[in-house]
Amino acid sequence: MMENEVVAPDTTELVSTPETSTPAPAEPPSRADTIREALAKTSSDPANQGKSPSQPREKGKFAPKFPTGESQAPNTPEKPRVDMPKSLRLELKDHWEKAPQELQQAFAQRDADYEKGISQYKTRDAEARAITEQFAPYEWILRNENTTPAQAIAPLLQTAALLRTGTPAQKSQAVAHMIQQFQIPIDQVSAHLGGTAPVQQDSHYNELAQQVQQLTQHITQQQYQAQKSNENRALSVIQQFASDPANMHFEAVSDRMLQLLQAPQVLGDTSQMSEREKLQLAYDTAVRLDPQLAQTLYAQQQQQAQATAQVQRARTAAVSVRGAPGGSANPVINQTDRRAVIANALRSFG
Repeated sequence: MMENEVVAPDTTELVSTPETSTPAPAEPPSRADTIREALAKTSSDPANQGKSPSQPREKGKFAPKFPTGESQAPNTPEKPRVDMPKSLRLELKDHWEKAPQELQQAFAQRDADYEKGISQYKTRDAEARAITEQFAPYEWILRNENTTPAQAIAPLLQTAALLRTGTPAQKSQAVAHMIQQFQIPIDQVSAHLGGTAPVQQDSHYNELAQQVQQLTQHITQQQYQAQKSNENRALSVIQQFASDPANMHFEAVSDRMLQLLQAPQVLGDTSQMSEREKLQLAYDTAVRLDPQLAQTLYAQQQQQAQATAQVQRARTAAVSVRGAPGGSANPVINQTDRRAVIANALRSFG
């Protein structure tokens, strides 16, 4: 039957070939072998004796186990010392030398910025001074007009701009205004415009006019000098008054003092007082009007009065002690008792 048949597998006859002896590939060294060899080399090298196997190397040499100052900080060039600014006092020289360089550089930079800013202000001040010096010959005009150089410049520039860029109507109106303001003779202006020489006035009149003008300037100059002298004297009195220790609250009440001096009806009649007396009156009034200062001043006065009273009582007590009868005072002697009189005389001669 087909079901019980067993088919044998096909087999092929193997041909035996001669074996060639090929060397087997060497196995790679294990990690343990590599470590063992490294340890053996390290221990055999005399330069590495005493070194830890895990110690790192630097340029073929073992690096130190712990970081030293040389390995921690890079070799950077030392910053130059900064000279002490001239704005500091010489007594601070030692403190400046001990200060950190960062602080020195910051302070020097701040000082340089300050000097730079001051130089800019100096330049502006020089420019302003050059302008104000141009007004010096005409200072008496400014005083008569009760104006300042800054206030006088604007109208002058406005008039100059109008005469250069204004319309004919604006120019003629400006000229007419100046003729009326400064009383310029129109007939002489017409003569100049017509090309004819104006009528010459009497020479005596011109000389008199010049003398009057010079006299006016001289009087104005004297008034100005007198005013400056009074201002300087008053300023000196104020400085002396403020520096007096008795007026220690001057800075605190200076504004109120100014208000009182500008309102004479509060202080009363001060026409017969000197500058010092007026300042003292204004100072005392200003202190009394300030509640806090008035209370402080009252407490000081009370303490001073108590101290004075104590001193007076001590003096009175001392006088009483010196004048009081003591145990060595001469008793009342009966002049008829000869022995008592002699004994008293002996006690007196001690």
